Amino acid sequence: MSRLFSIIRHKPGLVDLITPIVNWTLGIDGYRLKTDTDPGGAFATTVLTTTNTGYVDPAVAGNQHVIVPGENVRMVFKPSTFNLPDNGAFWLKLLYLSGGVEQSSPAPSAPTLILPPYTAPIQTGFTATAPHGADIAHSLQIDLPRAMENMRIRNLDSANSLSVAFDAGGPEVTVPFGQETVAFSGVVTSLWVRGTAGTISFTTTFTYAFPR
Repeated sequence: MSRLFSIIRHKPGLVDLITPIVNWTLGIDGYRLKTDTDPGGAFATTVLTTTNTGYVDPAVAGNQHVIVPGENVRMVFKPSTFNLPDNGAFWLKLLYLSGGVEQSSPAPSAPTLILPPYTAPIQTGFTATAPHGADIAHSLQIDLPRAMENMRIRNLDSANSLSVAFDAGGPEVTVPFGQETVAFSGVVTSLWVRGTAGTISFTTTFTYAFPR
């Protein structure tokens, strides 16, 4: 799945996000951002909803944050307005609406990690849950905010293996229970994760490099 939205500007207390307007013939008339504390969660909490005219949070409105009609829907907001951290990490997922109803087609975006706007290289990471999947087609895609370096993944389960791919369609790396992958020294922009015999908790560490 390609990325459905981009963060074009991010600083403490401000997220500036765009997504292409979906072809009107599909009946899409709304766009919704949702959040969860785990990328493998249900994403039941709505952040904001807008039409294709876009949205500007009154808390950050100003000359730089003017909606200009075009090919993209722009959403500019202060995270704390919606109970998200202004200078911390959180997850977003984009969904499409028709008549106010969330649609499965077009499919929602992958859960995407939004990190604080670091200005220097820093080691960071997250803890999450991978779904049970029979094969890579049933993996959970997780998008990172940019190309991350020195990725390490530890399987926190006490009995079952975790399968991880760094590219759509594989190949997969098997991480036995209680173990960590060998450091992946290249850059990683997305992960595809699944538990081989049930849901699996895992944790990651990686380097957020700046600039790139």
